Amino acid sequence: MSSVSFKTREDVLEAIGTRFIKAEITQPSPFLLELVVRGFEQKLMELYQQFQQGECSLGYLAEQLGISSWEAVHLLEERGLRVTNL
Repeated sequence: MSSVSFKTREDVLEAIGTRFIKAEITQPSPFLLELVVRGFEQKLMELYQQFQQGECSLGYLAEQLGISSWEAVHLLEERGLRVTNL
């Protein structure tokens, strides 16, 4: 299984920052941050595999990650992943 990694932890926080704000977590512990990073990476890869197999749309992928479609395109392009499933 391949994995996706973020350039920095700030990338993850930026992608899911509103979820921390809603939970009123201003200074997540390193352990919590690591769980979030790994969870986000795992979910991204699961959704990306579904997207590449034509089982879901880019919009659905983005919605499930809590980001916009444009952010999803940027996230995938940044990692050298295809943004089309044709």
